[in-house]
Amino acid sequence: MTEASVFRLYADKALRESSKAVREDEKRALEDLACTWAKAAVASDRVFGPEPTLWLRWPRALSEIAPI
Repeated sequence: MTEASVFRLYADKALRESSKAVREDEKRALEDLACTWAKAAVASDRVFGPEPTLWLRWPRALSEIAPI
């Protein structure tokens, strides 16, 4: 698993948690965190190269990869 794919997992988790947030400030903070992780994934792809086959076997849940 590449660093970029791990960053994408973190971004996905933060975005899912933001949808569950009750307070607006908590929701905004989690959305900002998701954006940060997504940017890290893009930067990692630029430095180390993308792994296009990863998207074809993207897991349905984070628990399929590793507990976070």
